[in-house]
Amino acid sequence: MTEVIEANESELYVYLPHHGVYNPLKSSTKLRVVFNGSASTSNGVSLHQIQLNGGTVQQDLFSIMIRFRKHEFVITADVRMMYRQILIHPDERDLQRIMWKEGPDQPSKAYQLNTITYSTTSAPYLATRTLNQLVVDEKDTFLDASIIVQSDCYMDDILTVSNPFENTKELQTQLVQLLGRGGMTLHKWCSNNETRLNNIQNSGDYQFNNPSEMNTVKTLGVI
Repeated sequence: MTEVIEANESELYVYLPHHGVYNPLKSSTKLRVVFNGSASTSNGVSLHQIQLNGGTVQQDLFSIMIRFRKHEFVITADVRMMYRQILIHPDERDLQRIMWKEGPDQPSKAYQLNTITYSTTSAPYLATRTLNQLVVDEKDTFLDASIIVQSDCYMDDILTVSNPFENTKELQTQLVQLLGRGGMTLHKWCSNNETRLNNIQNSGDYQFNNPSEMNTVKTLGVI
């Protein structure tokens, strides 16, 4: 975020209320900031009311989950903090202002959020449309990964097949490099087969060598 300078004051702006939500079951971000785009502004209109949602540009969840369940061996991963990797056009950032201060005795300051913000109407479309554009731009270089991002990705979650075994490492490499072209990283790699994870970097969250201590993995509501 960037501090708002009075000399650059805009005629059109929205201040978003925000609060923290703590979820101890999350493996990574246990404390998440939630912004309230439904809160009315001084003229009675909320940010949600002046935004279009853009529609759905990914495949529907039901189709993705059905395909995922029919494979014997699968891998999953998700994009780390996807919204925070995508910049909003500078002309629109005044619609995402917040008040913030560093401590109880510090003065409050106005800031504008520079990236896609959770709970705004347009956020899901902007994020998924960015992934689609990344595929358009890079598919000639990363063909296999591009197909997966188009067909086996729902928001920031990737659920795909890992057959045959020999292709798993190459597939992961392509996915990492493709998302890297957009400044994004993949984490929480998981598989239902230990040998698949042995070929995947960053799989330390989920181990198969001690079944009594295995973590339950939940993706898109499915355990």
